[in-house]
Amino acid sequence: MRALRTVVCLALGLAGCAGYPEGSLLDGVRPGADCRINVMAVFAHPDDESFYTGGTLIKLGKDPRVRLHVLCLTNGNMDEAKDNLGITREMLGRMRVKELESAAMVLGASTAACMGYDDQGLAGADGAELSARVEDAVRKAGADVIITHDPYGLSGHEDHIVCSRVATAAFSETDAQRLYYVTMSPARYRFNLLFALSDSPAEKSVPTVRVNIRAEKTMKRLALYAHVTQHHFSFWNALAMREDLLFDYEHFALAGARDGVK
Repeated sequence: MRALRTVVCLALGLAGCAGYPEGSLLDGVRPGADCRINVMAVFAHPDDESFYTGGTLIKLGKDPRVRLHVLCLTNGNMDEAKDNLGITREMLGRMRVKELESAAMVLGASTAACMGYDDQGLAGADGAELSARVEDAVRKAGADVIITHDPYGLSGHEDHIVCSRVATAAFSETDAQRLYYVTMSPARYRFNLLFALSDSPAEKSVPTVRVNIRAEKTMKRLALYAHVTQHHFSFWNALAMREDLLFDYEHFALAGARDGVK
């Protein structure tokens, strides 16, 4: 069994290190009048900000030019942790918002906010209101770079897909210079699809850049494990955390770019 795990880990590691160009999500981005670059990570659930992109956010947070903002749309209150802990959805939601704040501190975020929608509820939310709220948050942050789920949401989760759609719309309606989708190498994507939550026809993004996070992996682990309910009381998320920490690169697809002159 140990040998099998080693082989699987090696295969996953090779799949995650495909030859996509290394780079920075700040390439081509012009700082504002205050010489700062505002980066906003827009994700569906508390912990999404640390999965697949936590190392990159930590790296960005180290850059003295960057102000990092984290926006989460739901409070994650439907996760199985509530049953394993014997608590209500309301209590789990409150706990996960606090976990988000702790993780954001590890990531180096200047701000962290949760809009408080119910987990698994974004598809049923008022779409116009949700889009307006996300757009308003992007404008208030003065976001130059927006990072969000790719259209398939990595796992086919409907909340991820809706989040990607509204964040993409916010990019179109604001002065943000770059829109990046969090994605994976195609080989790793195919592996993850074994655990997909839907058969959505939405596009699975192909990376255009990979970010080396070797130096950030220890802090990424701390950010992931700040989501205590998920690390200890949610089987699949705990497993996904261990898998995600195998990789030295995080992958992104450039989904939108415009001139940075403001």
